[in-house]
Amino acid sequence: MLWNRLGASLANSDRSSESVGAYRRALTLSPGYVRARYNLAIACLNLNSYRESIEHFLICLQQQPQSEAVWQGLRMALTLSKSYNELVNVDQRNLDVLLTNFGVS
Repeated sequence: MLWNRLGASLANSDRSSESVGAYRRALTLSPGYVRARYNLAIACLNLNSYRESIEHFLICLQQQPQSEAVWQGLRMALTLSKSYNELVNVDQRNLDVLLTNFGVS
């Protein structure tokens, strides 16, 4: 939890690249920590690492498929990565199709 807080503090100080390491450390200690995974997805999005961001959003959705915030973050990442053809899968909440299309298991 402290690593996630450090990551959030770094991200809030416009230090997204440094926050990634803190979020990764949080996930090493607690791989199921959805908030740290979500924060990592946002940090990757801010660093234009869209593919990685998409993968982290999808992992979050495996754990919390009802989360509107995660679906909206995924939509943003797909749009920025110009993966427009995948937006219909977001609209229809086709998580299994998205997981397959992006090779996330």
